[in-house]
Amino acid sequence: MSRTEFNRETRREALKRSGQKCEASGPRYGLEQRQRCNCSLSLGVQYDHDVPDQLGGDNSLENCRAVCVQCHKIKTRGDIRQIRKSDRQRDKASGVIRPAAKIKSPGFPKSSKSTCRIEKPPLPPRALFKPAEDTR
Repeated sequence: MSRTEFNRETRREALKRSGQKCEASGPRYGLEQRQRCNCSLSLGVQYDHDVPDQLGGDNSLENCRAVCVQCHKIKTRGDIRQIRKSDRQRDKASGVIRPAAKIKSPGFPKSSKSTCRIEKPPLPPRALFKPAEDTR
């Protein structure tokens, strides 16, 4: 599947919406829950798919985030793992990858029961309770 990019108008609107500040927020970008990066995008801006296009995301403004280079690297690292896992699952379900075959060796030989055991007499039964002592 080929990667699609945002068009110029979408990128322009995302940058305007961000106020020239990084829109990365939350654990996906290596931040705390509901924390936003907010660093200046003057050093460089990258446009990130919130939901990667290979996982069903589209090229709409709602799916576009204007983020700094560092935050984009962190999220992309996690996205690549998720995309590869999705690819493997799809290939396995469609039959592109064959499931692992069973081992075709005879296996280990069965051991015979040993006759060298020493027979021990059974233990006497244990009392379940102590008889009450007579205190007269």
